[in-house]
Amino acid sequence: MASVPGRYGWDGVFSTSLYIDPVEDLVGILMAQCRPGALALHPVVLDFWTSAYQAIDD
Repeated sequence: MASVPGRYGWDGVFSTSLYIDPVEDLVGILMAQCRPGALALHPVVLDFWTSAYQAIDD
């Protein structure tokens, strides 16, 4: 998720995620309790960030 230039934060265990994007003036926090599988992000994390960036109205 940190592949967006200028964005920083972290993805935690059990589908928690926090990122700050100063370029978009965006702070996103996801606190979920989804069991991860094989060290991969749960799809809910990717869906959250996709929805957050789609909601930005430039």
